[in-house]
Amino acid sequence: MSISFEQLQEKDIPAMREVIEEELGDFDTEWVKAFLSEEQNFAFVAKLDDVPVGLIYGYSLFCIEVRKPQFFMYSVDIFTDYQNKGYGSRFIEYVLNWARDNGFSETFVFTNKDNLRACKAYENAGMRHSDSDCERMYEIKY
Repeated sequence: MSISFEQLQEKDIPAMREVIEEELGDFDTEWVKAFLSEEQNFAFVAKLDDVPVGLIYGYSLFCIEVRKPQFFMYSVDIFTDYQNKGYGSRFIEYVLNWARDNGFSETFVFTNKDNLRACKAYENAGMRHSDSDCERMYEIKY
């Protein structure tokens, strides 16, 4: 079995629809097209032998005090049957490398500190956390 990662394009949406609806619920094709049409929005798909097994999407953020954009990974999903196999960490690493290679100053993601599987995946991908009472923010500086 071969795992691959790529940036999601509009042409990929029909193939993703059934799998994403099954895993994540409602999937509005027009809304996804609109999301992908905005230049600050990005989505990535993980495929195992051309079958979608995960989805990451996020946003380019600009701050006054930082002269390079930051990448906010808003949602990281590895579909149920493919969790705990190392795909999540490898997928996150792919997106981190993409962000670095595309000029982002950092990448960050929020998760509940009790979401131990997510915390482990972020840490295995090289991210480090900053603690708060109920959330952890993971980031990697470039």
